Amino acid sequence: MDLARDGGKWVAKWGVRGYVPGVAPRLLSGTYECSLDGRFRVAIPARLREPFAAGTVTAWWLDECLVVVPRLEWPGFIEGTFGRMSVLDDDQRELSRFLLAGAFEQEGLDRQGRLLVPGELREHAMLDGTVKVVGAGAYLELWNPGNLAARFARLREDGVARRASRLAQRMDGGRG
Repeated sequence: MDLARDGGKWVAKWGVRGYVPGVAPRLLSGTYECSLDGRFRVAIPARLREPFAAGTVTAWWLDECLVVVPRLEWPGFIEGTFGRMSVLDDDQRELSRFLLAGAFEQEGLDRQGRLLVPGELREHAMLDGTVKVVGAGAYLELWNPGNLAARFARLREDGVARRASRLAQRMDGGRG
């Protein structure tokens, strides 16, 4: 658990793994339609910018999208999401290589709240022109609008409630 100094008192902070009692979580939410400009930058919606003031890490993500994490939180985000990955395990080494090789660090947003999206990252997420910026709790995702719509359509077709029930059963260890 991370601790932060608050008026001379140490308090627990929100972490990637979940809620820490006594601290309000950061919840980046919503879906926003944005545009890549001619220099391949995308503006983060104003209401979502504050956590990214010190910079961003934009990286290949598990789906056909990009993840955007506050720069100072990137190491903790990776470890909190996947645990410590061992170079001795083939799957862990491959995933670590994929995530870290596809990461682009940027020192801060410009005055218009934009971040640069390099070519290899744009190719991975098939970004060209319009970008969907999705708040995903502690991080943002950048999506090709057609790919995100297809994902949501599949989820609706499968049944959102059915999927939520299966997830709840897995999290509960099958009891329930």
